[in-house]
Amino acid sequence: MKPFFKPKAYFRPGSLGKAVELLSNFGDRAKVLAGGTDLLVQKPSGVECLIDIADLGLEYIKEHENGVEIGAATTVRSIGVSGSLSSEPYLVLRDAACALGTPTIRNMATIGGNICNASPAADLPLALMVLGASLTIMGPAGKREVNIGEFFENIGGKNIQADELLLSINIPASRGRCGTSFQKLRHHQTSIDIAIVNVAARMTCEKQACVKASIALGAVAPTPIYARKAEALLGKKRPNAAIIQEAANAASEEVNPIDDVRGSKWYRKKMAAVLVRRALEESSRRCGIWPE
Repeated sequence: MKPFFKPKAYFRPGSLGKAVELLSNFGDRAKVLAGGTDLLVQKPSGVECLIDIADLGLEYIKEHENGVEIGAATTVRSIGVSGSLSSEPYLVLRDAACALGTPTIRNMATIGGNICNASPAADLPLALMVLGASLTIMGPAGKREVNIGEFFENIGGKNIQADELLLSINIPASRGRCGTSFQKLRHHQTSIDIAIVNVAARMTCEKQACVKASIALGAVAPTPIYARKAEALLGKKRPNAAIIQEAANAASEEVNPIDDVRGSKWYRKKMAAVLVRRALEESSRRCGIWPE
């Protein structure tokens, strides 16, 4: 049984500078509090201080000529209903948000928390990976940008220090016609369940050919991963049933899942191929190409 979770201090800073100062002072003894849907369940030991970021103005979705910027404290529900994310290439992020948890959890959970919890089964990071998103992180030395594909390090590890704060997620505008998809397999397919396997895909097309593909998988490795060999099979070709199945099979060979209570390694590998196939089929259709 976990010990009672009772941090000694609670702060609600009114500026980014003050938040970073508190993180610097407390280091590993502090945790950032946004929605709390992971933190207050995990109740990590050694936490002496909670830093609430509700007053930092980090809950927003902004469209601009170079794409979309999302504040780290934006709720999952806001992402799921945002008009700014209701067309390609952003449908994959909207669909991932709608697949995350229950309505109550989506009302509280934030995109920054889903990223920084660094779960290999998280939903939103996969969508952001195929969208080529970058993260703006602030620390004592100032701001820096990190590609989300380089953020996750081993099991639960992440490219952010104890004295740094995730500020925003930046998604570049689409270059060309594209289609996306998010697929998720859960135990009994109930909305609260963590993914057994989840997949995000994106195709960029010209005329009737796929010129670029991106495929990300979760719950099949220590971190979310790209299926690079599968992506390469789709380039410069018209998506059809045979090519898509070949790419799906290749993706299943790139994963390295574990056996756990949610599913065996064998089952996860098989279902990775199924979900990648479904994701590529839907991406192709959304791109205006019906696989035959």
